[in-house]
Amino acid sequence: LLGGLLLNLTPCVLPMIPVNLAILGVGAQGSSRLRGFGLGAAYGTGIALVYGVLGLVVVLSGAQFGALNSLPWFNAVIAVVFAVLGLAMFDVIQIDLTRFQGGADGLLPRRGSYLAAAGMGGLAALLAGACVAPVVIAVLLLSGNLYGGGVTVGLLLPFVLGLGMALPWPLAGAGLAFIPKPGPWMTWVKYGFGVFIMALALYYAAVAARGWRGARD
Repeated sequence: LLGGLLLNLTPCVLPMIPVNLAILGVGAQGSSRLRGFGLGAAYGTGIALVYGVLGLVVVLSGAQFGALNSLPWFNAVIAVVFAVLGLAMFDVIQIDLTRFQGGADGLLPRRGSYLAAAGMGGLAALLAGACVAPVVIAVLLLSGNLYGGGVTVGLLLPFVLGLGMALPWPLAGAGLAFIPKPGPWMTWVKYGFGVFIMALALYYAAVAARGWRGARD
């Protein structure tokens, strides 16, 4: 939940918040705070639902994760994936999905209904930018691995991440939320996520190493 909240402060998300509020026709310049609150809530619901559905998709492969997560080579692969995602957060490797966003704004009306706002939130979640995608992928992998290992609560991780991202939107839609001014500090937020993902990489690398030592013994 905290991670989802912090994702709103990354360089790919924070500068776009005023733009998305303008597209929704809400925020400080909106005509009705109640309507703005509702549209912001609908937008946030779209985000949370999309991440929740992604979590369910991961669970569909839960049997495979459960069968594989005890194998050293599988944990080594997960460690490598997390390392790549962590390097992306430090801008060593570029994982940029923003090129898929071209023309996305035209898919929804500028001042549309609650359904359109929810659709826009879901679309924003799917077309996450370079700062968000590595975190989402890492959470999905962690969710599948936990669920496959018998930790049922792992299923909820993607939804809770999306819920954290969604929480500020009703207040922002009503013009009640204070939006920090973008600046270099956002890079440090992104680096914080990078440290967390690299820690996961080290953890799974250690699990793989223990598995290989046990196999040799």
